[in-house]
Amino acid sequence: MRHGLVETPDGYELTLQGFQRASRRAQGLRQQGDEEAARMLALGPSHPARWEYARCLAIDSFTAEVYQPGI
Repeated sequence: MRHGLVETPDGYELTLQGFQRASRRAQGLRQQGDEEAARMLALGPSHPARWEYARCLAIDSFTAEVYQPGI
């Protein structure tokens, strides 16, 4: 499990820890003026769109780590 993601036959699923981590990242993005992050954080924590947004943030973090030079 990396970045709060677990691999399933259908792709990656987000764990609760991953959701929390991605939510913290979204808060930082919102503070930087990201409108999408603000809209997603306005949704309730159980809303499917918020979970999907958090999953995308986690996948983005994982991808950025994998493609860092020197890895």
